[in-house]
Amino acid sequence: MARQSPARKRLLVEATKRYYQALPGSPAEEHLASRGLLGQSVAAETDRYRLGYVADPLPGHEPYRGMLAIPYLRATLDGQWSVATIRFRCLRPNCEHADHGKYMSLPGDPPRLYNTLAIVNNDDPIGITEGEFDAQTASLCGIPTTGVPGADAWRPHFRDAFAGFERVWVMYDGDKAGRMFATKVLADLPNGVGIPMPDKEDVSSFVAAHGRGALLERIKT
Repeated sequence: MARQSPARKRLLVEATKRYYQALPGSPAEEHLASRGLLGQSVAAETDRYRLGYVADPLPGHEPYRGMLAIPYLRATLDGQWSVATIRFRCLRPNCEHADHGKYMSLPGDPPRLYNTLAIVNNDDPIGITEGEFDAQTASLCGIPTTGVPGADAWRPHFRDAFAGFERVWVMYDGDKAGRMFATKVLADLPNGVGIPMPDKEDVSSFVAAHGRGALLERIKT
């Protein structure tokens, strides 16, 4: 994979900061609250993931105006953070039927693992979900979790990141796409354990309906 240029690195960090500062009071904050992601501490939870709102897009980001910004944060050697990429979530109703999908990636971006900070300095079992929000939800429930940006976005080289863990909880949606996602991931992870959600549920909707403790109990069983 090609290395990021210094200019691109600076642009991604600047964009993340700008969109994060625009989140309070925005439609994106309202959307997150409706999903239960801002339930206990708005400041702490949004700061952890630097989620944002594209009110004033940087050059090149004009197509994402009015969208929720999801930065893919990475740790740096000096203890700071950098940004590998940003994905964007449309907030319009029925956006998946418009001229673009519900989620948009930057042009030419390959699939990447989301929330790899969950892997750093973590010796406990780790989780994998389909999607960034499910990874956030599981992590906020006490299960360090990474996300894959879509049911068909898993890549075989991702498995190397999980080779050192005794157990990897693969939490998947209760539908056909979710089961296909789990089958693909588990085929690459000998230490993987599938954790299905109920029919038509994902991790976020399950936790919203049943509470954080319910997800922990589901994994125990």
